[in-house]
Amino acid sequence: MKWPLIICTLFIGNSLCGQFYLNDIIGLKVSQEKYQLMRKNKIKKITANSIEADGSTTKGFLLSQELQTDGKKMVSTIANLSSPLEKITNIYELSKLKRTFVNRASIETKTDYNYNENGLLNKVMSTTIDSVQKTPISETHLWQYKANGIPNRMIKLADGMDTVLVEFVADSTGLIIEEYWFKKGKKIESYYYYYSNNQLTDVVRFNLKANRLIPDYVYEYNQQNQLINMIQVSFNGSAVVHWTYTYNANGLRETETARDKEKNIIAKIIYNFERQ
Repeated sequence: MKWPLIICTLFIGNSLCGQFYLNDIIGLKVSQEKYQLMRKNKIKKITANSIEADGSTTKGFLLSQELQTDGKKMVSTIANLSSPLEKITNIYELSKLKRTFVNRASIETKTDYNYNENGLLNKVMSTTIDSVQKTPISETHLWQYKANGIPNRMIKLADGMDTVLVEFVADSTGLIIEEYWFKKGKKIESYYYYYSNNQLTDVVRFNLKANRLIPDYVYEYNQQNQLINMIQVSFNGSAVVHWTYTYNANGLRETETARDKEKNIIAKIIYNFERQ
């Protein structure tokens, strides 16, 4: 089971990789919505069981999220047999994500989120420290917006690397439809966002291996605007995972099922909820 590909779907909003608009803006929005839903339903702890394709329980699997009663801190723990335990601590101020700590083996990553006077994300600063190497690595995303609150530019600063300028193009309704990366004035990456009924349905890039535009992600929603299907394609296009999701009456996600390219079940995750 390829857990790195799977686990990244569970804690969206804590990543500084991949498409910047998807991860920084949409990912943070999804993370905030899940946090607010937990508070609304007075959920203090979520645990999960992982079921293999043959119906057996995944050995060594651990996934839990515990939210403080005051809503100021949430601690997530992830573990499986193939990788060390990972602990993610989210700190909230005024119900907004303010800081995240990710601890995994000898490595700790601290990410700070800053917002402007309109509540829009304007700075993401991440610092990673390896207790063995003892040399911190930092990365900063500086977000800029038009007067109407639509992002038009992001500057990525990273230790020992050239600055990356990211520019965004919005349609007439304000939805971001294009994302371009520039380094030293040269375009190095392009992403395209597609929507239906104002909901994101496809994130597409030019794949060098396939020599054509192919989606990184494809999304499908139900009538309650909940994500029910997602197709996730690896960077080189060699791996495809089909996800399906179900929810309970309160809107909390109950199950996640992953299938391979042939639609064979890879694993199923079942969530359990503990109320205050």
